[in-house]
Amino acid sequence: MPESSGLAKQEDSGRWETKWAASDIPWDRGGAHPALVDLLKTRSDELGIPSAGRALVPGCGTGYDVLLFAQRGFDTTGIDLSKTGVSVAQKWLREHSADDPVLAGRMRVEEADFFAYAPEQPFDLIYDFTFLCALPPTLRPRWAATITSLSRDSPSTRLITLMFPLDNAASGPPWSLSPQTYHELLDGEWELVHLGEIRDEWAMKVGDRRGDMIGVWKRRVR
Repeated sequence: MPESSGLAKQEDSGRWETKWAASDIPWDRGGAHPALVDLLKTRSDELGIPSAGRALVPGCGTGYDVLLFAQRGFDTTGIDLSKTGVSVAQKWLREHSADDPVLAGRMRVEEADFFAYAPEQPFDLIYDFTFLCALPPTLRPRWAATITSLSRDSPSTRLITLMFPLDNAASGPPWSLSPQTYHELLDGEWELVHLGEIRDEWAMKVGDRRGDMIGVWKRRVR
């Protein structure tokens, strides 16, 4: 889960660390979101989603999506602020790749500040789910700029956004989002190529927070 910088970063890090240490992680579905699994299985070619390259999952939690993208063929990195969360993810990924050293070699999880993260190479695919909604709304422009700076400057690059929660709640986290919010943040550097409804049985719910859609964005090259 994310942060801003300085003291705010320490406060956010402490908050998410406390939640992980207490296993208070209501956003954890026990696996990758079925809508993402279905999208990758049925519409990847149509939407130009790469089948290999480098993938990033910010706020990766237990690591379900890291495993999913690695199984697809990506060298996948997950990052998170919580030391306990990172340890949980590393352990879970080891357990689910113990018999497959090639798969294990395609996955890594790091304790890192998203806004200061400086990988050696850019990413071909970035997946955001329960990350943007955890950021204070004032940090959303920085989120968009960082997403772009971490991505490869290529028309083949894709950003997948599982938008949640799409409601009108005034408090957070999770902070309310809307497709329009994503357009305002991303349209300058990204083109929306798919926006899909999510089946009722797959819908994300955290307490009384709900409403989700899945979007696929193509990097604009100027």
